[in-house]
Amino acid sequence: MGQPANQLRSSYDPQELLNAQPVIVAVIDPPTYKVQFQNETGLNRFGDISGQTCHEKIAGCPTPCSFCKMSEAVSTGSMTMNEVPLPNNQWVLIQWSKAVTADGRTHVIETITDITERKRLEDSARRAEKMEALGRLAGGVAHDLTNLLTVITGASEQVCRRAEDRQAIQAPIKQIQDAVGQAAELMHNLVAFSHHQVAEPTVLDLNKILTEMGPKIRQLIGDAILLTVAIMPEGGSVVIARQQIEDIIRHVVTNARDAMPQGGQLKISTSLRTVTEVAAQEQAVRPGTYVELAVYDTGRGIDPEIQAHLFEPFFVREQFQRGRGLGLASLYGIVRQGGGFVEVSSKLGVGSVFRICLPQSGQAQTDRAPVNQPETIAGGQTILLVEDDVDVRVAVRDMLRQTGYEVQEAADGIEALSLLSKATVYPQLILTDVMMPRMTGPQLAKRIDALMPMVKVLYMSGYANESLESVKGQRLAFIPKPFNSRDLLRKVRETLAG
Repeated sequence: MGQPANQLRSSYDPQELLNAQPVIVAVIDPPTYKVQFQNETGLNRFGDISGQTCHEKIAGCPTPCSFCKMSEAVSTGSMTMNEVPLPNNQWVLIQWSKAVTADGRTHVIETITDITERKRLEDSARRAEKMEALGRLAGGVAHDLTNLLTVITGASEQVCRRAEDRQAIQAPIKQIQDAVGQAAELMHNLVAFSHHQVAEPTVLDLNKILTEMGPKIRQLIGDAILLTVAIMPEGGSVVIARQQIEDIIRHVVTNARDAMPQGGQLKISTSLRTVTEVAAQEQAVRPGTYVELAVYDTGRGIDPEIQAHLFEPFFVREQFQRGRGLGLASLYGIVRQGGGFVEVSSKLGVGSVFRICLPQSGQAQTDRAPVNQPETIAGGQTILLVEDDVDVRVAVRDMLRQTGYEVQEAADGIEALSLLSKATVYPQLILTDVMMPRMTGPQLAKRIDALMPMVKVLYMSGYANESLESVKGQRLAFIPKPFNSRDLLRKVRETLAG
């Protein structure tokens, strides 16, 4: 037979068990709020406060704390708890439990647990969810608006070509085209923020890119700002599109410049950084080695409240800041799409530091030879145009036909395959939208590659919610919406020649 329960109980020292706990444990007298017992963790944290009130010695309050739920625990007999914020962004979880001893007296066991790390992870998760939701919204808006801008561009070109007196309408048409260009830049930044920018990443040396961009950076910041660049000797390779890394540098440097309207100092440095499991969880990335691009400025600094909204689209943090509030949002989206993260630290009146971290690549930079593009306006080939938006399809069809291309039209991938199955003249190029009902552009490209491997594929889109892959191992051919006829025809010639 086993030992009686009272003998088992006597074989344990309750105080030793409580002292072994990593959390603070105290026994409190409910009527007086006086501390009757502390475990070792509590003694190490507060010293011996036996016989003194908990609210005064633990919380520093002359009267019972507003967050205290001790009386509720006593009256209900159930455990109560509260999460309490402390200075310097610290948090504790306090729990109260009623305990009645053999002599009939009522006590309360109070435990205090540091939950700062948990709250930080929760806050990071909430911010990530918020930014993801904003990204989906931005991407959806950009998709629809880029289609409209493509139609406007095509229509304005048609009006200009068909007008009898071109001179009279030249100025208003140029106004339309300039406005479309500005709107297109906004859409480009919105798509970048949404993490769905279409790009062809390659292995690039961040140090080399910074060196090459040196003259542009100096021109961007002006003579009133002193620039210092400190790059690590080696190991700065990352996998990202050239245009994207240049956009990151341009956005962060522009932000630093705008923070120093009276001049100041700007320092750019690169280094390697090890991201641990805990840090990776907080940033929602993978642990490992990252290449860090740090940009320091001696500007006005950023208020902590503003930092929480810094990467939201259309958020302008200062009245003196230029632009439409999309630069940092675009930077954030590009970095997240590349598997990295951004950290910001700032002190008012001293300056700010932006740390952009991208996963390190173990490969060296691969330089590609430039593609020779034919300059002559070619025509005569057949192009299958696949686009679900009727107005966009008409606008793009007219752009192609006015240069001499034969154009076949389909509203989506299913209709395109049906048309090809009955065709007597096969296209040399498939120009397809990415996001379409029933069958996406990439799905159509795979089907066509199996049926007609010699046909080239050119994607067009303002937004892609799936990654694009090149067909038959060729370089990815893509043109972002909105586009004009000149850019479209150049891209068509390049793809056909490739």
